[in-house]
Amino acid sequence: MNVYKVRVSDQKGKPIDRTDFEEDTKRLAPWYVDGRDTQFAVCPACDNPIEIVGLYHLPPNINNPYGRHFARDVGGLAKANEEAREDCPYFNPRQHDKGARKRSVDGVPKKILELLIDQFDRVIFAIEECTGLKLSENFIISMLERYRGERGYLYTGATLMNVPWIFAYMSDGRSLYGQLVAGNPELVKSLSALVPGADTDSGRLLKKVLPSGKSAYITPTVCFLDHRVRPKEDSGVLETMIMVVTEGGKDIYRQVIEFNYQHFSWLIGLPADHPKRRLELVTLAKQRLGDLL
Repeated sequence: MNVYKVRVSDQKGKPIDRTDFEEDTKRLAPWYVDGRDTQFAVCPACDNPIEIVGLYHLPPNINNPYGRHFARDVGGLAKANEEAREDCPYFNPRQHDKGARKRSVDGVPKKILELLIDQFDRVIFAIEECTGLKLSENFIISMLERYRGERGYLYTGATLMNVPWIFAYMSDGRSLYGQLVAGNPELVKSLSALVPGADTDSGRLLKKVLPSGKSAYITPTVCFLDHRVRPKEDSGVLETMIMVVTEGGKDIYRQVIEFNYQHFSWLIGLPADHPKRRLELVTLAKQRLGDLL
């Protein structure tokens, strides 16, 4: 892996870099251990301990330092959790069965719930930014209800780094009628070209008044499919899903969405009292998911 965090309690991961690592740890225990040529940190995705390899002495044919999971507890730093490690994209990148769930809410699933609730406005912002959609309150409430029903926080492919996208992935197909779609020009183009009843002039998908005076309605649905995780050459992973918009049973738009971990990490690192926060969304999440904690 090419990322780390210093403590289990940290929400953000960062790229492995010698200068940053030394500044974060001050070269102290438990990150540094006498007699070892590796240092220790925490996996940002699964909270397991990891070894940082090559921070000072790169192995042969390796160009950059990297992290690898450590199978035992590291005192004062992190406990090894085999189930979380097996489901970690950095340890075992794979396509997960959408119905596969972890056995317990303890550990990473609970932290996913806490992060989702506390940062819910930023979760929605990340979804809106990568899809180009602006979601209504009713649309968001329906997503929350489905996420709860699906127990999305227990999905084996859910990690502390992919919270926004897995939240969307757990939704069933939802009608786009009444939603703002202007932020996705390609979707607007597809709707306008393929669906005569589409009216997106206001940026919102609404009915269209025909010359005859009658109204034509359009009821496309959006869903998220095919969550996949693939290893990358730089010791990172590429995590994707596909946004699909259909009308009348036919696909009219498809978009591959790449999970931007660093952007979400930046979002949740903004001050808690940032003036652009939408705390009414946090309240919605607390009302519908808070009792699960």
